[in-house]
Amino acid sequence: MKKPLIMAAVLILLCSCMNTRQFADTLKSPRIHFGKRGGFTNIPLEYVLTEKGQLFKLENDSLLKPRKISSGQLDNINSLISNTGFRDLNINEPGNITYFIRVVTNEYDNEVLWYDSSQMQGLAMIYKALMEATAKDEE
Repeated sequence: MKKPLIMAAVLILLCSCMNTRQFADTLKSPRIHFGKRGGFTNIPLEYVLTEKGQLFKLENDSLLKPRKISSGQLDNINSLISNTGFRDLNINEPGNITYFIRVVTNEYDNEVLWYDSSQMQGLAMIYKALMEATAKDEE
């Protein structure tokens, strides 16, 4: 009887010591991290989209309840990522407001940072599709 109680206490203690960014990085499934940082308030906006369509929002060191996006939206996002050759992109151009997309798969882990969407049309399309997936989250 005491053993399950001790195990539960240890699990809760371990989870409470891990911040949400570390937790999101421990997800084993392929995923997409995206959002923006910087600006006047310097409050980061970050989402994590899993391969099964679960969308998490990371906010103030907490992971908000996931919601599911449609399979059509997920297919569109995956198609845009593969069509732009995201795997081989090497862009690290932070600015006052820095946008980012990080794709983690079993084959690769690549993150791109940019600030001017007018020069990054392919990335802007991916980012727009990702942010449209969060639209219900913002309502």
